[in-house]
Amino acid sequence: MSVQFEEREWSDSCYRFMNGDGSAYTVHMMPAMHGGIYVICNESSVWRWHGDQDIKFLCGNFNEYTRKAILQIMEYHTTQRVTMKE
Repeated sequence: MSVQFEEREWSDSCYRFMNGDGSAYTVHMMPAMHGGIYVICNESSVWRWHGDQDIKFLCGNFNEYTRKAILQIMEYHTTQRVTMKE
């Protein structure tokens, strides 16, 4: 058996936050097998994020406000957590 460990600490994350409209979100992130990051939001929808504004809804409950909130937290995640570690 061959096992590979990848440096992916920054993509295995969990956030609880409230955006500007007062909605509460719990977001779990994990690396997607073929690129990008899976984003599970409130255990009710799954998205795949590929950077910047490139996000794709995969399954669950689609909501435009949730999409915007995910983009907000991903911007925070990449600017505050990823770039600070480099």
